[in-house]
Amino acid sequence: MSKLVVRSVPLVLALVACDREPVIWNDAAEQHALVPADSTAAVTPDVRADSVLRAMLRRTARGVADTAPPAPPPSIPGAVLNGGGTGCVTTVRVAAGRGGERAAAWWAARPNGSAVLLASRSGDGGATWDAPARVDTLDVGAAGCERPAPSVAVDSANGYVHVAYAIEAPEGTGVFYAHRMGPTLPFERPQVIVYGDHVTRASVASAGDLVAVAYEDPNTGGRPCVSLALSRTAGHSWAERFVVSSDAETAERPAVALRGREVAVGWMVPNAPVARAEEPGPPTAARGGMVVVRVGRVR
Repeated sequence: MSKLVVRSVPLVLALVACDREPVIWNDAAEQHALVPADSTAAVTPDVRADSVLRAMLRRTARGVADTAPPAPPPSIPGAVLNGGGTGCVTTVRVAAGRGGERAAAWWAARPNGSAVLLASRSGDGGATWDAPARVDTLDVGAAGCERPAPSVAVDSANGYVHVAYAIEAPEGTGVFYAHRMGPTLPFERPQVIVYGDHVTRASVASAGDLVAVAYEDPNTGGRPCVSLALSRTAGHSWAERFVVSSDAETAERPAVALRGREVAVGWMVPNAPVARAEEPGPPTAARGGMVVVRVGRVR
């Protein structure tokens, strides 16, 4: 049985860099794209939005935190996927590192509906995978596999593996972060990014000592928004958190990318009002929603 762990909670849960936002945003470079509204049984609105968002981030920052395959690579054996329960195949996320290095993270559901967060490493491009490592075992929720997938990133400079995720922990529900500094080392104790009253989605990216977690902020009142947390110590401490989406729109499904000190944060605006030149009158709602990517430079 996992014992209660009091996670390290930074004293500062808001912007701390004096009165300046830590990122200089290039508003002229902000990008927007409509999400196709047509659907098939195999392609849900969430999958389409994710695809459009990540394509925009690749163009903007030459890379994203992870990929979202519809199923885990066939070479991941069931013994690895089910290492902590029943592997939730729809939550598997894979990130590429240097050469053939790959890192995967996913949830494994327990019989009572709680879940264990697992991770594995491949050194040969996904042909074989190591035994799973436990990232976080303290979930007390009952959602089983019906929960947001974790986000995983492998740093190309130092090889660190970073994971961001949300759970109902014994000390409170929130977004958490954990990393390991080498392929044979265990994951360090998880840190809290933010506590809130419900489970939300998160995305992680890294560039050496700079690590970013974008997340659906659970503490902004009625309108969902996306916030960004920054670590300047390779994920060992987190002192800066601030809202990046507009307070005039609903922002969901965050994704973040880093290239040096350049940061790109994207999100989906469901049912965004869109003006169509061929249709007179006020803007109408885009059935597929809209994706927004904001770009800037960390001070």
